[in-house]
Amino acid sequence: MATVLTKPATLDDFLRAEAEAPEGMRLALIDGEIVEWGATMTTRGPSHSRVMSKLSFLLWSWVRRHSPPLGVVDCGEVRCRLNRDPSEVVGIDVAFWRGAEFSTPPTNPPLYDAPPTLAVEILSPSDTHECVVDKVRLYLSRGVERVWLVDAELQTVTVCQQNCPPVSFNVKQTIKDDPALPSLELQVRELFDSCPSA
Repeated sequence: MATVLTKPATLDDFLRAEAEAPEGMRLALIDGEIVEWGATMTTRGPSHSRVMSKLSFLLWSWVRRHSPPLGVVDCGEVRCRLNRDPSEVVGIDVAFWRGAEFSTPPTNPPLYDAPPTLAVEILSPSDTHECVVDKVRLYLSRGVERVWLVDAELQTVTVCQQNCPPVSFNVKQTIKDDPALPSLELQVRELFDSCPSA
């Protein structure tokens, strides 16, 4: 019996599928295949959204304290191509790209065409352990230097990097002295002050 070979999906295929997907469905392009990325959700809970906005503000404040700014911070499932061959496109909750070349938002194609220095995933109740581990492995294997997993319920930030065990920070601790994020000092409690329960 002959084997039917299917061509890997392209960036154009992905953008078309994303435009045609039902509202709230999150898609990614991994190893040339269009897949659902995490849980289907049409809205985000207050804890998730509040942490995302606070973290984005704190990271932007840090970036802008440097002259020239270190790079850019974007959020809200921001599109990012992690790899070109095969093409891999994901959406990231919050991300930091280091470098002046990222200062203008990309429009053609409408995505960041490089892995970020920092990718942050804010955990949702629907996230499974397997899904989270898969995302962390994918990000780190594609050149993301740091992955933060933010848990609004436990009020922790877990920092992951290649070839090192994850390190968790609670509300009494500060994330600092990270060479990938020069001069950043983030008090974890700032992310969770006045957060509603999950």
